[in-house]
Amino acid sequence: MKDLIQKYIFRINSHTPGSKVLNGFKEHFPYATNIDWSHEKEGVFEAIFRVNGIEMIAWFEKSGHWLKTETNYTLGMLDLDIREKLELYGQIMSSIFIERANGDSGYEFIIRDNFQVRHVFITDSQGNVQDRQNFDENELR
Repeated sequence: MKDLIQKYIFRINSHTPGSKVLNGFKEHFPYATNIDWSHEKEGVFEAIFRVNGIEMIAWFEKSGHWLKTETNYTLGMLDLDIREKLELYGQIMSSIFIERANGDSGYEFIIRDNFQVRHVFITDSQGNVQDRQNFDENELR
């Protein structure tokens, strides 16, 4: 109800990031285009945008602190060693590079095996598999 009153009476949208978030975003992604913001959970905002034509998603706390970024990689963007490791499991359908504020990074792949079953692979930054699950099971979580 509070959001409704703020939005329509006072023209305030609590789902719009404040200046701290916008400044943090501009600092990290000065060349971003096609930016679309959403309020994910209390105090966390998500931006979907493009940099040089590549789609990215970034999360920021309302303080402006960057939390993580997911970058949609094309096959051509993947390091050849990583690509070869993952192609052993089947056809790479999708790859996302994930960077976190704590310095951790890795990938999330969707790979279709020879039986046309899709799997989600979570790897470290070198492409070493850390977790694997059936894609359809992952959708239910």
